[in-house]
Amino acid sequence: MSEYKLSIIVPTFNLENKITNTFNSIKSQTIEFEDIEVIFVDDHSTDNTMKIIEGFSDDWKNVKVFKTYENSGFAGKPRNVGLEKSTGKYVLFLDGDDQLLVDSCEVLLKNIKSDNCDMAIGAHINRYDNDVLEHIPAMALGGNEVFENTHDLNLLNMTPAISAKLFKKEFLLKNNIRFVEGIPAQDLVFLEEALLNSRKVTVLNNQYIYYRNIHKKSVSYNITEKYLFGMIKAYTALFNLFEKFKIDYEIQKTIFKRHLGFFTTQIMRAKNLKILTDEELEKTLNSQEFSALSGKSVFDKFQIIQYFECMRNGRYGDAQKTIRSINVNEINYLNLKEEKENLINKIDVINEHNTTLTEQNNILNNKLVKLQKDINSIETKTNDLTKQNRYLKSKNSNLKNELDEIKSKRLWKLLNRL
Repeated sequence: MSEYKLSIIVPTFNLENKITNTFNSIKSQTIEFEDIEVIFVDDHSTDNTMKIIEGFSDDWKNVKVFKTYENSGFAGKPRNVGLEKSTGKYVLFLDGDDQLLVDSCEVLLKNIKSDNCDMAIGAHINRYDNDVLEHIPAMALGGNEVFENTHDLNLLNMTPAISAKLFKKEFLLKNNIRFVEGIPAQDLVFLEEALLNSRKVTVLNNQYIYYRNIHKKSVSYNITEKYLFGMIKAYTALFNLFEKFKIDYEIQKTIFKRHLGFFTTQIMRAKNLKILTDEELEKTLNSQEFSALSGKSVFDKFQIIQYFECMRNGRYGDAQKTIRSINVNEINYLNLKEEKENLINKIDVINEHNTTLTEQNNILNNKLVKLQKDINSIETKTNDLTKQNRYLKSKNSNLKNELDEIKSKRLWKLLNRL
């Protein structure tokens, strides 16, 4: 039995300025660092990365370092090497430029054990070069759930984000689940194969596991012919899995709308930014690999052949419109994100109106205060005048009485003379 609670597998390539932060995030976990097996697999770095991680290994007996014989281009091969060398009951894959949140291992271990699951899945945070943070839940909707039907759309359509997921190693080995080597999006294929083979999965939708640092030099930003061919191979492998497991066409349609939409956007970026020439794009989109992908039965089922024709002919805008026009009975994260942005815009408008109304209310309040002061002044004057009137009435009455008395006296004198 392994002495480690889990193994964390970290592929590296030219990360001399980032790998220490990643390692520190592992050392800072709320479970004891000595209970974690850390496996670095260097993909033939040309900087000081290897020297740095070998230093970690010299200082800590639970840190192991391996390397590939030549650069494989993508993380699939180093991850497979790490999986083979690991001894922990559970494995977590962490990219060498990302960082775990402090309680990530404790939370994932607790839930995968308590629910007796093959996988535990959490959320993550995208952190861009300008320090903008974007919170990405595992699924578009819901909280913490345990899925026994793992052919569920909510699971199969989640973001790959491999570092937010903990796997039971025995489950991966038993089902011969490995990363496809030499292509991007190998984490997508790996995740889908794991989900389709698993008997039970726990999803911690509101529990954030790691910061995914997205740089302009990341794979998804570095669009090359090799990258595009790799994406095509990844999507082909994905739909081969769906065919093998007889996944419902409606589920497939929703998933391929998302992924081919992303692929089309990458093609348009490559063209608009002149990363690739028209000839290079045409070569990719008229290749046997792309034809094999377009021949998948799901596309015949929903008659989306027009999309592939547009892509082959360089009409990428029309291809994008075709993808967007596909109706799916599902609310995904991108839809929620768009709705959120619309709500934020509406809130901004409401806030502007509220600010205007507040200003107007303040003006009216000031006027009201002034009017109240005027009313108080008038009331004071009225009270004074009322008092004066009462005084004058009283004085007038007194004068009248005096006058009457004088008249009486005069009348009496007059009578006496007579």
